[in-house]
Amino acid sequence: MLRVGVLALSLLAACVTESAEPSPDELAELDGWAAAADGKADLPSTWTELVAWLRDFYTNTMSAVWNRQEHPASADAAITRVRTMVANPSARLYPARVQRLRTELIDHSEIDIEIAPNKIIRLVGDPKGAGAFVDHSMFEQSIGAPLCLTWAELETAIRASYASGAYGVDYVCHTITERVLRALGAGSASYAAQVRTYAAARWTWGPIVPSFNSQDPADWSVSRACR
Repeated sequence: MLRVGVLALSLLAACVTESAEPSPDELAELDGWAAAADGKADLPSTWTELVAWLRDFYTNTMSAVWNRQEHPASADAAITRVRTMVANPSARLYPARVQRLRTELIDHSEIDIEIAPNKIIRLVGDPKGAGAFVDHSMFEQSIGAPLCLTWAELETAIRASYASGAYGVDYVCHTITERVLRALGAGSASYAAQVRTYAAARWTWGPIVPSFNSQDPADWSVSRACR
């Protein structure tokens, strides 16, 4: 089923108007500019059409929730749901990873947390909503430093993932990844460097202002806890 979803996503990507489709180099250049600008500069007019394409692609093409996964309607509901998965929520740490899905031109990101064997909470910004989705395995490829969350940090992560507004207008997948990492005191640079259009999406949908969190995993309590 996962392979079918990846194929469908690739086919959808191929349906974007060919004349408007950018090259990988153009997208990489936009990412480079956005990472360097880091919210401190206005978009040069030369990037206007490319950002319009990016908005359209994420809004109309990009979804990573394929199998009607359970999606609690609020952060409080999601936290209550997670409590039903473990006998003593405060007694252990919860492994978490930034996950990446690659398509032909751009990437998807999310943060997945293992609650128990075969019980995963995916923190996603998707056309089906922003917040927690219940699944049985982590989605696609793990990247960057692993994280280990206390129950309090798990609650913080879930609350950060529930963004208000509409997908493609107020947030996309990378917005939610960024919000969760910031809430956990982690910098996103090492992850963003491995995710195409992460920086461009952050510039387009926010949060634009730098987090000022350390970019060194050794400085993050949520990373040190894994050792």
